[in-house]
Amino acid sequence: MTAPSSSGTSLVDGLGLTAGSGMVSIVGGGGKTSLLFALGDLLPGRVVLTTTTRIFAAQTQRADRLLSLDEPDWIQGLAGPGGSVLLVGSVAGDRALGVPVELPGQLLSRKDVDWVVVEADGSRMRPVKAPAPHEPVIAPETGHVVVTAGIDALSAPIEQMAHRPERVSRLTGLAAHQTLTPEALGRLLASPAGGCKGVPPGARVHILLNKVETDSQLQLAEVSARAALDGGDVERVLAGRLEPEPTFPWRVWAR
Repeated sequence: MTAPSSSGTSLVDGLGLTAGSGMVSIVGGGGKTSLLFALGDLLPGRVVLTTTTRIFAAQTQRADRLLSLDEPDWIQGLAGPGGSVLLVGSVAGDRALGVPVELPGQLLSRKDVDWVVVEADGSRMRPVKAPAPHEPVIAPETGHVVVTAGIDALSAPIEQMAHRPERVSRLTGLAAHQTLTPEALGRLLASPAGGCKGVPPGARVHILLNKVETDSQLQLAEVSARAALDGGDVERVLAGRLEPEPTFPWRVWAR
């Protein structure tokens, strides 16, 4: 059973990030980097943003401050002004490469760091995906996993909208030329072989449905949310928009 949806919820409250510190890992498609930077702006205290995979180098321009492991004094850079800082492994061409998976936990253990937010998956700009065997790359110290997807995943065939469409088809039972149903999207995001693959023991799991702006999209999101919450380990589902500014309020469905 799922509880009735609630509105009037901020992004931080909706994701249950009300503790004073912790690690958030973001996986899936359709909004990971947008959520990474939104949490950098909204979480209290000193926030380190990073990735264990890679992001586009152009996206690093959104960071208040950028550090790279290639810089010999990057550790000293963490002790700079408050707010958020983006730490990447290195910048190679049009990509900013990730950091080793053990590093986010080391960052969280620092007394001058309150939150570590990690983009732990890649989707090649597609709104939905199913992970390969080597994905995602979630640090074991993660306390919150957020699975993201764009509601536009329901607007065209899987082969057009999904990263690794053959895996999405295998998990949903739909052919690549078919379009995801809202129910199939919810089950995919909640599947331990799909959106919830590799979640560390004890981590809280939330789904964020992005690009939800119209009443019709909200109705689709509700169907997906209830399918995701019908069994499994997903604690709550949020629906709203991350760009150009995060929605307020967010619609939330909880177990």
